[in-house]
Amino acid sequence: MDSIRTNIVNAPQMSKIDFVNFADGSTWSAATYQRVIFIPLDARVCGFGVAVSDPVTTTSGSNTFTIGNIAGTLQSDTGMVNVAAAADADAYCTSVNLEAAGVSGPEGNAGAEIMGKPPTVVSTATYTYAPSTTASWSSSGEKVAPVVGTIVIGDAQTAGAFHWWVQYCFDPNIVWEQASLS
Repeated sequence: MDSIRTNIVNAPQMSKIDFVNFADGSTWSAATYQRVIFIPLDARVCGFGVAVSDPVTTTSGSNTFTIGNIAGTLQSDTGMVNVAAAADADAYCTSVNLEAAGVSGPEGNAGAEIMGKPPTVVSTATYTYAPSTTASWSSSGEKVAPVVGTIVIGDAQTAGAFHWWVQYCFDPNIVWEQASLS
C-alpha cells in the first residue's frame, strides 16, 4: 500500500507563472530571447502551459515559443561547466504560435523529454533574461534546474502578451538532507 508521503512526493507541482508582455516599453526587435523558470534540483518536467492572451502581430517571419533546456551542465562550486550534452530548446514543448490566442499544453506540443530532468547549474552562473537583463541562476544560493523558454521573434513587437509555466514532480520516496539543498 502506498503511504501518504509517497503520494505527496509524486504529486505534480506548478512552477511560478512567467508573464511576457511585448508592450512593456522594452525593445523587442527581431531576435531570439530567453526566459527562465527554475524548478528544484532532481525534479522531472511532467507538463507545461502556454496561454497566449494577446497575439503578437507580424509583417515578416514567424513568432514562436518553445520550452527546453540549456546545454548540459555539471553542478560545480566554481561556475557553470559545459559537458557533452547539447542544448535542446524544444525538449518539453516543440512550438507554440504566438500569433494566435489560446492555451497550449502537452497534448500536441510535447517534446521528447517530458518526464526528463533539466540540467542543473550552480548559483554563481548568470544568464541573460529577455529582453536585456542579466541575473544569476539562483539568487537564494540553492541548487536549481532551469527550464528555458525560447522566444523567436520574426520582426519588432510592441504588442502581444502570453503566460507560461511548467509542472514538475519527483521520483517516489526521495528524502533530502538540508546540506544537499544549498
